[in-house]
Amino acid sequence: MFAITKKRPERGVWDNEVAEAPPPGFGEVRIGVAKAGICGTDYHIYSWDPWSAGRVRPPLTMGHEFVGQVDAVGAGVGHIEIGDRVSCESHIACGHCGQCRTGRAHLCANTQIIGVDRAGCFTEAITVPAVNVWKVHPDIPNHHAAVFDPVGNAMHTATAIGVTGRDVLIVGAGSIGLFAIAIARAHGARSITVQEPNSYRAELAGEIGADLVLDPGDLDAMARWRERPTEWRPDAVLEMSGHGPAINAALKDARNGADVSLLGLAPGPVEINLSEDVIMRGLTLHGITGRRMFETWYEVEAFMLQAPDLMDKVVTHVMPAREYAKGFQLMDQGACGKIVLDFASMQGRAA
Repeated sequence: MFAITKKRPERGVWDNEVAEAPPPGFGEVRIGVAKAGICGTDYHIYSWDPWSAGRVRPPLTMGHEFVGQVDAVGAGVGHIEIGDRVSCESHIACGHCGQCRTGRAHLCANTQIIGVDRAGCFTEAITVPAVNVWKVHPDIPNHHAAVFDPVGNAMHTATAIGVTGRDVLIVGAGSIGLFAIAIARAHGARSITVQEPNSYRAELAGEIGADLVLDPGDLDAMARWRERPTEWRPDAVLEMSGHGPAINAALKDARNGADVSLLGLAPGPVEINLSEDVIMRGLTLHGITGRRMFETWYEVEAFMLQAPDLMDKVVTHVMPAREYAKGFQLMDQGACGKIVLDFASMQGRAA
């Protein structure tokens, strides 16, 4: 099969011919991939930063966001049938640890992530546990269904602290940050401020629903914003950048007693002034990983059905899978929102 892979432990990604996806074993299904999203995690792996170098073991087929059609079902699977159109939760939990058995499988210490710890979806077919499979609502198109996973990240980041009636600061308007703007607006945020240095994404942020978009490099604009009365400082911060200086600035900019959701993966350690910026100001930091299984998925389905126009604003590019290099180049340039790769057309299947 054609696959997009991390062949070597260095910057870059490469296409490759890999073995056919294995027939499903007990409790598994095989899915023919129709569309797949390029994620920020994929970009970390492409860049080969310290985080990915410490986690990923090449050679590896990349990718973990996708939608497709089930083409084989293993023994013991009763709720999924051949022909079902499905997406997939990319975090494969063990199912038997204390976190899994108390409804917090997203915190399972034994988690394997598709496209990070095991073969991913940037290929023609993938075999996964049936318990991770999500049947896609017929009114959700494939280019939206392919990105349940990152929309779920944005949803989890926002709902973990609650944004209704609050003054929200979103740091970083990559694709997940852009989804978070739409989600915060849909959930009734009082105001939404976005910090984003890239002009392309900053413009998208305004179109999607941000009340104010700031370039953190514009020191005069940032100074004027910080002069506002204390009661208008953000009390809900969604940190999507993983950029150390941005994280520190966000902690200082937050109102006393604010909640801070941290999703962005930093390439290395980040030093913060815990005493002055967190403890003495009563901030609560929330580390966000993955999606709550499967509460977040129901929330995302509802959002996608209610806001297809906002989804289309964030998904800026749908391109043939073999043009993956162009997709990563666009991410390098910051000239895109969400990029979705089309695998179905490679074999003449419906896209």
